[in-house]
Amino acid sequence: MGGNAADIEIRARAFWADTEGGEHAVGFAASEDPEDGYVIFEGRPGDRKGLYLEVSDEIFAAKDAVEDVAFNEGGFVLTIRPAMQAKLGMVATVAVFVAAEDADGQAALAVLRGLLA
Repeated sequence: MGGNAADIEIRARAFWADTEGGEHAVGFAASEDPEDGYVIFEGRPGDRKGLYLEVSDEIFAAKDAVEDVAFNEGGFVLTIRPAMQAKLGMVATVAVFVAAEDADGQAALAVLRGLLA
């Protein structure tokens, strides 16, 4: 295992995205079963402090927890603000992998990019 491995890795195969009245919500999950791991973002574009983040369980959720989202060819790596890591189960980073040929996944990435703009 490399030194830069994420705390949680999600090979996303299930996605959902919703944009309504200025609110954006987008989720990436390993499968339709929440037990397999997921990450959800909800909020308004440009409002990082109001951005809601949930990681694999509704008890691991908080607003203003996102330090950074680094997009890459295979998806993105989420970094959680150090002050919020205890609230999110001591998770610091979540790597989400999205297949390039997955149209739903690419659409969800586009919504996430818009949310973080």
